[in-house]
Amino acid sequence: MSNTNTIKNIFLRRFFLIEGILVAGWIIYLINFYLFYKEAYFYIDKRLSFFLQLLSLLNDNWTESIIYLVFGFLLMVWTMFSTYLFYLVNKKEQQHIVSVLLFLSLNILFFLSLLFNIVGLIYFVLMILALSLVYIIFVLAMNDFRKIDFYYEEGETIDTLGPFETEDKAKKEATSFIAQWQGKESVRLSGEIYLDTNNKYYTDIYIETIKKDCSIYFNKEKVNVK
Repeated sequence: MSNTNTIKNIFLRRFFLIEGILVAGWIIYLINFYLFYKEAYFYIDKRLSFFLQLLSLLNDNWTESIIYLVFGFLLMVWTMFSTYLFYLVNKKEQQHIVSVLLFLSLNILFFLSLLFNIVGLIYFVLMILALSLVYIIFVLAMNDFRKIDFYYEEGETIDTLGPFETEDKAKKEATSFIAQWQGKESVRLSGEIYLDTNNKYYTDIYIETIKKDCSIYFNKEKVNVK
C-alpha cells in the first residue's frame, strides 16, 4: 500500500470519528437549545412584532442566548470545515460519494433546524459568517501550501502509488497525482511505472528537476522488478 493510501485511510478513520462526535454534539446542542427556547419563548408577548419578540428574548436571556449562539457558530465552522476537507480529499473516490452525500444531508438538516424559531435570523447570519470564515481558511491554506519550498533532491522518490491491476490504471493515478502539483512552479515531477513480482503495477513519483518556471509532465516507462 502506498504512503498516499495509508495517509488517506488514517484520515478517513479520524474523519468518521470527528463526524460522529459532531453529530452527537449537534443532537445534544439542538435538544438543549430548543428546551431553553421553549421556556424562554413562553414568556414573550406574542402580540409584539417579530423583531420586538427577538429583542425581548435576547434581553431577558442575554447570557444563555450568547452561549448558545457562540456554541452554534463553532459547531457550524467545525462542521463545514471537516465536511469540505473530506470532500476535497475524496472527490475523486467514487466509493466515498455516498458518505459525502450523507454527511452533507445531515449538516443541511442540522443547519435548517436552527432556522425555525425567532432566533433563526441570527443563526442564518452566523451560517454566512461561518461559511465565509471556512472559505477564507481554505484559500489561505492553499496559498501557503503552494508557497512551500521542496526539500527534495533531483531524482529523489517522493511517493509510490499502487498496487494497481493494470498499467493504464497506474498511469491514470500517477497523472492525477502529478496534476495536483501543477501549482508547484519550482519542480518538475516524473513517474516510472513498474511491474512487481506479484504482477501488480506500481508507480514511483520522483523529482525530475528542481527549477523555476517549469512544466510538470509524466514520463511513462515500464520497468520489470525482479
